[in-house]
Amino acid sequence: MAARAPEITLERRAVGLPTAIGTTFSLIVASSVLATVAGGFFASWVWLIALAIGFITMIFASMSFSELATMIPKAGSMNEYVRAGLGPFFATITVGVGYIAVQLFPGTAENFVSALVTADILGAPGDYKLWAAIYMVFIAGINLLGIRPFAAVEIFLTFAVAASLLVVGVVGLAGAGTTDPIGSALPDFDLTWSLLSALLGIAIFTFVGVEYTCPLAEELKNPARDIPFGIFIGLGLIAVPVVLYGLGAARYVPGDVLGTLAPTIPVDVGVAIFGEAGKWWLGLVVIGASIGTLNAVVAGVPRILYGMALTRQLPSPFAWLIPATRAPWVGIVVISLIPILMNAFGAAEGAGFLKLILAGVLGWVTAYFLIHVSVVMLRWREPNAHRPYRSPFVPIPQLLGAGLLALAAYKIAPPGVESNSIYYRWLIFLVVAAAFSLVYNLFAYKSLGAIFRPVPLAEIQRETDMIEEELPPPVEPGGPHLPDDLR
Repeated sequence: MAARAPEITLERRAVGLPTAIGTTFSLIVASSVLATVAGGFFASWVWLIALAIGFITMIFASMSFSELATMIPKAGSMNEYVRAGLGPFFATITVGVGYIAVQLFPGTAENFVSALVTADILGAPGDYKLWAAIYMVFIAGINLLGIRPFAAVEIFLTFAVAASLLVVGVVGLAGAGTTDPIGSALPDFDLTWSLLSALLGIAIFTFVGVEYTCPLAEELKNPARDIPFGIFIGLGLIAVPVVLYGLGAARYVPGDVLGTLAPTIPVDVGVAIFGEAGKWWLGLVVIGASIGTLNAVVAGVPRILYGMALTRQLPSPFAWLIPATRAPWVGIVVISLIPILMNAFGAAEGAGFLKLILAGVLGWVTAYFLIHVSVVMLRWREPNAHRPYRSPFVPIPQLLGAGLLALAAYKIAPPGVESNSIYYRWLIFLVVAAAFSLVYNLFAYKSLGAIFRPVPLAEIQRETDMIEEELPPPVEPGGPHLPDDLR
């Protein structure tokens, strides 16, 4: 029997390039990034080299994501790309360690920073756990209202945070604050390989998250243009204000304070440059950056889960949409609850803040590695596929990108942090994600061979184009095609 299309889908072609740019910018410029990017300048110009390497690593990742996202412009995004490149098993792992784990680890740290600043520094009533919940409920509410309210908030926060960082950076670097600077932005510092390599993890964290525009593909007006432009323009816009802000911070805050990598460093920077007014200004910037980042996560990840539910890789409730706003509400609620519960148990307190961030970086590194491999495999197996954006010089950017990611993962811990405490968090989640992927994909595909076999690109297109109330069971890759009346 032919499946019939549902009455409700995601709101197609609703938002444009500014939303794509804003999503990339806001996801990357997190409040935790404002802490780590300023903190890294305890290492002076060595940190600038690490930042440059992190930026180049993300340029390589942007090339791979842009090619895959314009080739398969679907809400399921990363899941669909890796299903086509490496098969369902690795696709589910990519989403687990690269996107669910990101909300579990850096998302919790991000929520913690804004809540801590609100309660402990700006003096709002209640403790940080209350404010962590308040902010996540607000962000969930925005996303439940649909893609357009999300876009409006994201664009506003992008420009507000970018302008603030630019002003703070210029004033700080010029030494034009309310007090005199304490020294040069880049004092003499000895370059050692052990220090530079140990800084690569947080340098990559500074620019990670370029791909969160990809799950909006079905709602963007022109995904073939908006996704690559949004990624590259957003990444380019980030580099200038963020680096200027860090250099300005280094002129006013002692290196031993920066080197603590404490979550409240941005407020320390504001106070050092602008006095009491700076505390409020940078405090509000931290809150705005946090809301922008978590807003992008709560928009993007539920749409990936929505796409996976349509292909029966997740339970069907993840594909349920609110009729009035077309928001994937089950995913939004689940993803929003994660930082609330994690912070309720104090997971980000003390040194846990930085460990959560770096465990998330390992998750991102795993996902990006699989994305790079998928690009190379699809170029080999599907050479004639339509690619509105083609990554140049394949496989060179993918090999270099994967190598830099592997180096950052190997040297993940900055000075003073025990690497084993980071690896075990990532490893536990990787094992859980792999076990879930194996069990649930076996349930869906009914064949062990099928879940490790790449799904033909034509089949991916047919499956993801069929937005139905109930999809037929997935077929084994290379097996019988879907009946004509279901195509």
